[in-house]
Amino acid sequence: MPAAPSFRVAALPMLFALMANAAAQAFTLVVLPPLGRSLGFTDIQTGALLGLSALVLLIAAPIGGTLSESFGRKPVLLVALAAAAAGPALSALVIGFRLNGAITAMAALGLLFAIRFLQSALAAGLLPAAQAFMADSTKAEQRAEGMGLLGAAYGIGAVAGAACAFAIGGTAPVVAFAALSATVAAGFLAVWTTLREPVPNRPAGMGKTPLSLPRLLPNLTVTFLAITVYGMVQHVTALRLQDGFGLDVASSISRAGVTLMGAALSMALVQAFALRWLRWPATRLMLAGAGVALVAMTVAATTQSWPLLAAAIILFGAALGLLLPGNLASLSLAAGVQAQGRAAGINAVAQGLGMAAGPIAGAMLHGLAVTAPFLASCLLLAVVLAAPLLASPRRRQPA
Repeated sequence: MPAAPSFRVAALPMLFALMANAAAQAFTLVVLPPLGRSLGFTDIQTGALLGLSALVLLIAAPIGGTLSESFGRKPVLLVALAAAAAGPALSALVIGFRLNGAITAMAALGLLFAIRFLQSALAAGLLPAAQAFMADSTKAEQRAEGMGLLGAAYGIGAVAGAACAFAIGGTAPVVAFAALSATVAAGFLAVWTTLREPVPNRPAGMGKTPLSLPRLLPNLTVTFLAITVYGMVQHVTALRLQDGFGLDVASSISRAGVTLMGAALSMALVQAFALRWLRWPATRLMLAGAGVALVAMTVAATTQSWPLLAAAIILFGAALGLLLPGNLASLSLAAGVQAQGRAAGINAVAQGLGMAAGPIAGAMLHGLAVTAPFLASCLLLAVVLAAPLLASPRRRQPA
């Protein structure tokens, strides 16, 4: 009888699909704001179109996680990937019709709102189901590495999507949307044909585990605060270069783009390779990641050199590569073996709230002082550093 494949090999189809979906989402976030003006939308209308997905995610993600426990991880993944592939394809049709003058701006806006709503609602279970799949496929000592692979897939996909936006997003958006849709569809086919429903690693005879939110609260706090800080950094880096270092608009955008891409790459590399080499337990990863992130943000808040600012932000990305997988592993171990989908769905809500809060808080704080967002990040990361001590093994389900 052949040996079962390792969890890394077994998860490859899903990781490819997550990477393709992340590329499509990143491309949309980069291209749609300027493209919306060409389609006849106001900036507020385009912002609402992009913000709709975050709002729907907050509602639908816990539902997707719960459904993955009732019907299995693979069916939820397939539904989510089908929606993720159909969304860009339908958007390409609407954008093409609008650019050719076949439909009005208001008709195009209404159709795109409907497409984004349905795509977000049906695809919201993708990340909770993927996290639950990885929890089912890994042992406790492998959990952080498995969660890191999910983060690496998203990080590499985001970089690829941004690169696609810079390469052809402005000249051939319809072709780019169609190509990204085809890539997600290929991920759907890979999952459908080769991914096997995992058998959870749990002792024989173990009953269903109730979900205890108080046990998960330290990890949910880490998710919210870490993503909030990351969102602030993403939003204010170009503004800091422009207002704090006197760079012009084009230079600040260019240098901020390179810096943030470096942060995403460093995060992905740590998640893909360093975690497997370190093999640290979840709490140590969280403490190390939060500590390095705090040092990086302290440097970013006090430096008067833009290269040092860039280096600090890239180091911050690497620190998140330790912190976030460690936190997901700790959350998974605290949730219980039969509450993985529900726990991942609730964590997705915390992540969505952080993604929404970060840019808003960053913009408000930047209005007070150019260093204020980075000083506030230091305070939030100090709280994050304390959270792993609360997320102790005492909360976890015994093996």
